[in-house]
Amino acid sequence: MSPDPLRTARPSRRAVLLAAAGLIAAPRVAKAQGWAPSRPIRLVVAYPPGGATDLAARWTARELSPRLGQPVVVENRPGANGIVGSQAVQQSAPDGHTLIFTTADTHSVNPVVYRRLPYEPQRFVPVSAVARLVFSLVTRPGLGPRNAQDFIALARSRAANPLTFASWGIASTSQVMMETFKFETQTEMQHVPFQGAAPAVTALLSDQVDSMMLPVAVALGQGGRLPILGVATSQRFAGVPQVPTLAEQGVNLSGDLWLSILAPPGTPEPIAERIAAETQAFVRTPEAASFLTQNGLIPDIAERARFIAYLQEEDAIWRARVARLNVRLDD
Repeated sequence: MSPDPLRTARPSRRAVLLAAAGLIAAPRVAKAQGWAPSRPIRLVVAYPPGGATDLAARWTARELSPRLGQPVVVENRPGANGIVGSQAVQQSAPDGHTLIFTTADTHSVNPVVYRRLPYEPQRFVPVSAVARLVFSLVTRPGLGPRNAQDFIALARSRAANPLTFASWGIASTSQVMMETFKFETQTEMQHVPFQGAAPAVTALLSDQVDSMMLPVAVALGQGGRLPILGVATSQRFAGVPQVPTLAEQGVNLSGDLWLSILAPPGTPEPIAERIAAETQAFVRTPEAASFLTQNGLIPDIAERARFIAYLQEEDAIWRARVARLNVRLDD
């Protein structure tokens, strides 16, 4: 199969300019060491507790606290596809004491599916990459398929009574990935959205829905109760090496999801640089690689300048995926 053509999508002019600005303006890490927080730092997660983003954020907070000399406290602010938490952070003082730990859902997908947002994703200051989330195709325990092709065959046989799939919200990346799966396999399934990954998993385990494109981090946390049929990566994931990729099974679908720290608009570069330096100091350790792999995540050790450019590249890819599905939530 040929590679996903959307992964060659070109970033917008705004994206290129922002990336260039980051490359030019970023001071040396040593210069950033002059800033230190004067009180506890809030790390906002715009989703409920229990999902992959929350897991990674709590690990990040635990590791970052001693390095910054202040407690880093995770604050879950779920609601409206991440809008509630993102708006709260945008309105916070740009002094390094409020950050958001977020994904492409809030800053790449929402701008496409909503014509009007109460926050401006492009104005947030990129701070640091942390990890990338691996998507996996899972089913409810008793559904039956052992691999992706079995699942596709079952879906095609159920045209009169379509299989269902869960997501953590309408137009979320989990829905976008499953809609892309449907497109690539020419199958039909009924979408059932939930307010977060945790309630979606509860529905899967209780046989209320049939399937989901779920972070393998969350699937692994269910003690083997959720069958993992394939991973949406270009090569097998070290955390579940026995599980084949979807591409190996004839499905042209791969794509991970960035998990990163962003800061409110106007946050000074020295603050962003200090937090980025301390974050990468532990993300690059063997202990971090072990922890993240065991929990279904891939360490992201990009230098900050490269991280800024990467965000813009991924922004274009996710926007193209969503645009192809023609999803709008406030028409």
